[in-house]
Amino acid sequence: MQANPFLSIVIPTYNRADFLDYCLKVHIPIAKAHNIQIFVFDNASTDTTREIVQKCLEEYSLISYHCNETNVGPDENIERALKYPQTEYVWLLGDTYQIPSEGIDYVLNLISKNHKKYDAIVFNLVNKITDIGTHDYTDQNALLCDLGALMTCLSCLVFHKELIEKANFLRYRNTFFLQTGTIFEAIAEQSFCIHWVQHLSVCGLNHTLLRKNAWYNSPIVFETVCKKWTNFIFSLPPSYELESKFKCLIDFGIISGIFTFRHLLYLRIIKIFDYKTYKRYSYLFQLTNKYPNIIILFIALLPRAPVLLLYKIYRAIKRQVRGNY
Repeated sequence: MQANPFLSIVIPTYNRADFLDYCLKVHIPIAKAHNIQIFVFDNASTDTTREIVQKCLEEYSLISYHCNETNVGPDENIERALKYPQTEYVWLLGDTYQIPSEGIDYVLNLISKNHKKYDAIVFNLVNKITDIGTHDYTDQNALLCDLGALMTCLSCLVFHKELIEKANFLRYRNTFFLQTGTIFEAIAEQSFCIHWVQHLSVCGLNHTLLRKNAWYNSPIVFETVCKKWTNFIFSLPPSYELESKFKCLIDFGIISGIFTFRHLLYLRIIKIFDYKTYKRYSYLFQLTNKYPNIIILFIALLPRAPVLLLYKIYRAIKRQVRGNY
């Protein structure tokens, strides 16, 4: 079977054999339509990841399995995955995400009809951005301002091989946002063209038996969304304007859903957010969310019982509002 030379999919993974199994089942039929190679980069999993891939190979021969001898960390595994394919474009796919069914057709049609090199192609994420239509970006500050926060989702990103070759991966290791930083570093003060696709969205895998342990519901959430995110944004090259950086800082809390009233209440209920956490990150809240600090403090100080009641009322109101439309 002759592999498609224009596009491939890479899936970095670690100890999520159940998700990977379902992910491959979902994407093999889509990949088959155009002989798209799927490269699985296993970061030394100790579960049944290898067996899952071997089973799927019987169905689709254009799957390639690569297992690190030791766990090299998520960033280096992503780097290895991106650098390996020889195709013109590489779609970076998380093992808990699903690309739109029309996504591969869209990419192949785009690059064949326009005869243009795109440094990257960015797809929407569960239709989070509705007010910016599909178009090409050639201005780095406009891209950061409009899409920077959404581009933290690695599964929304399709890289051109030339961008991968010149990307400074080492600079963005351990930032939590390597996939984002490499793009914005590579295009800084350079001519570029990045295509934005508003009408096609990446989404999470929908399986009733699979539950992802999400970082945004864990103790690292504020360290990530406040400290790591702020440090990352201000580490971007100085050619990015402060206004664009400040806008991107706020947008991440909105795109991720972390700095919504409902989610802050939820984090208080599950004991992730309290006054101690507020004191630790209060100096960064004004940079990373749209609420005044007094509201954040109010949630942090509320006893959990009334917070739970408030959370239920808030959810009921939101459902009622949605039901009226």
